[in-house]
Amino acid sequence: MESRSRGSVVGDASPLVFREVQRFRQWFFWIPIAAVTGVVWWQFWEQVVRQHPQGQHPIPNWAAWLLAIVFGLGFPAFAAVVRLITTVTSRELSIRLAPFKTRRIPLDSIATAMARQYSPMGEFGGWGIRVSRNGKAYNAYGDMGVQLELKDGSRVLVGSQLSEEFVAALRLGGVRILR
Repeated sequence: MESRSRGSVVGDASPLVFREVQRFRQWFFWIPIAAVTGVVWWQFWEQVVRQHPQGQHPIPNWAAWLLAIVFGLGFPAFAAVVRLITTVTSRELSIRLAPFKTRRIPLDSIATAMARQYSPMGEFGGWGIRVSRNGKAYNAYGDMGVQLELKDGSRVLVGSQLSEEFVAALRLGGVRILR
């Protein structure tokens, strides 16, 4: 997990006050990826390299190549690049589950924020981008985060292993912090 906060300038935007990058590190995230990758490479090895097709109706070699490229290389590579990037500037909070779309929340639209421990499975059904009766969650690892109450009444939880620094950055932007 790469987690850090730092100050710098992003283009002509307002100064960066906080940045945290988190990767999915749960064993139950990586075990299925390793299993699928292993099965695909074993099948490729048996069929293409050893020329021992498997099963009653083996797939053609071109399909074994395609599976090896997509699931043997692409699937684990994609899993390796997925990460939660949280940044705070003096004007906005940016939450991105890379390589997907970024959610930007202007700091003046946040009513309150609070660092807290939460139950990813119990409250949101897991990690990633989640929606539940508790609001929306963006999380990648662990059970610590920052609970936001927006002025429109909606709730957003952002997972963070640096929740105190995250809250301090929001405080600098004028957000009311609860304890």
